[in-house]
Amino acid sequence: MSMVGPMLEGYEQFSFAAKNTRHCVYYRGEQYNPPILLLQELPGLSPGLLSFAERLCDDGFRVYLPWLFGPVGARAPVKNALRLCISREFSYLRAGVSAPVTEWLRALASQISSIHRGSDVGAIGMCITGAFAIPLILNPHVKAAVAAQPSVPCFPLFAAMGIGRGDWMKALNVSAEDIDAARSRLNRGEAKMLSVRYRADRICPKEKLQRLRDEFPTGLEIREYGESDARNGLGHRPHATYTKEYRIAPKEDASHSSRQAYADLIEFLKKNLSTSSGGGLGWG
Repeated sequence: MSMVGPMLEGYEQFSFAAKNTRHCVYYRGEQYNPPILLLQELPGLSPGLLSFAERLCDDGFRVYLPWLFGPVGARAPVKNALRLCISREFSYLRAGVSAPVTEWLRALASQISSIHRGSDVGAIGMCITGAFAIPLILNPHVKAAVAAQPSVPCFPLFAAMGIGRGDWMKALNVSAEDIDAARSRLNRGEAKMLSVRYRADRICPKEKLQRLRDEFPTGLEIREYGESDARNGLGHRPHATYTKEYRIAPKEDASHSSRQAYADLIEFLKKNLSTSSGGGLGWG
């Protein structure tokens, strides 16, 4: 396929168009491994995200990374935040509204399943895309969805100083209609969802996961890690469960919260993603 984005070592790419939207999609991993649709955090297609993708591939998955915003292979959280706040595709990061890009992502999930001969698809959203796991559940091919530290809307003063509590803490950037439709799929046992956060995280306060508990009494697993006063190796409140917190603790063993979170994720994905209907590899 012709290149549509910057080269990314170790990845192939293709261009995918649907819903009047086109984006480059990077991918890596064995063709017959179960597919995972992995969405960007606020820093973008950063080294931490790419490292996470490579770990998933090492553990037997094929990972698809749509390039939705920001530079490739570098961190740009501030520039990305400013851009997304005025982005129609991300619905200006508003509460109670599903971003239009989630329609494109559902179409991409169908394309990925087709590439894998009808295989189930896993989907992981993180931070600014954390709640995207909910509208992705509406796609019948998505059987395992992960909402990692869903953070929109976020109140920067609270994140920095713990000031400014309010209704925003339980709000999600997902429409009521999409929440209802996702609940129906989970209630029927057609999909499963996992949501995670650090207890010390103020970017994703505990009220957001409590909202998920209230909305999805069936089919949802919740995992929280660490203590409410924990700090990471940089002295900060931990947030990026699968990426930064894992990357900045390279010598930690399996008891470290980032390793526990990653092990729980792999268990969830392996438990809920079956083999492809076409006979590809998997866990049965």
